[in-house]
Amino acid sequence: MKRTQGIILIIFVTLLAAGGWYVNHQSLYNRVLRLHIIANSDDPADQALKLKVRDAVVVFMRGEFQGLNSAEEARCLAVQDIPRLESIASQVVTEQGYSYPVQVVVGDCQFPTRSYGELVLPQGNYQAVRIILGDGKGKNWWCVLFPPLCLVSTSDQGLSLSRPEKAEVKFKCLELFSHEAR
Repeated sequence: MKRTQGIILIIFVTLLAAGGWYVNHQSLYNRVLRLHIIANSDDPADQALKLKVRDAVVVFMRGEFQGLNSAEEARCLAVQDIPRLESIASQVVTEQGYSYPVQVVVGDCQFPTRSYGELVLPQGNYQAVRIILGDGKGKNWWCVLFPPLCLVSTSDQGLSLSRPEKAEVKFKCLELFSHEAR
């Protein structure tokens, strides 16, 4: 009987922890606005162009988002800024001698798990500003626009601290139960 009660308790605590994890992450998806830039191709010149577009867009958005208090405000402003973002990206593309079309979309995008220092963003759908250069078949670059975590560097990874292998989800209550069971 006690064994059955223990198993029921473990199942209950596990479901409770999983539910809490899900609720926390669902609200996280709604508290950030991400930037996603996709290069025309994996050709080194297209990848360099993508980074130049990134630099110009991040500088512009950093100024636009000063004083904003929520990801929803940032998303609304980004939607209003779509023509300006297309213009900025197109200008960089033209200045670099290319004639690729530029498409800017604000909406849901699927992202893998990423860590930005101590902040871990789990895999999932996030609101994002997506900039597609040309055919959009090349490697991409992403960061968090709001709250502002886009640190432009010479790397192709956004933040140099970004290491998805460091991201790990743990259920502390399960760890405690496994230690007590020993």
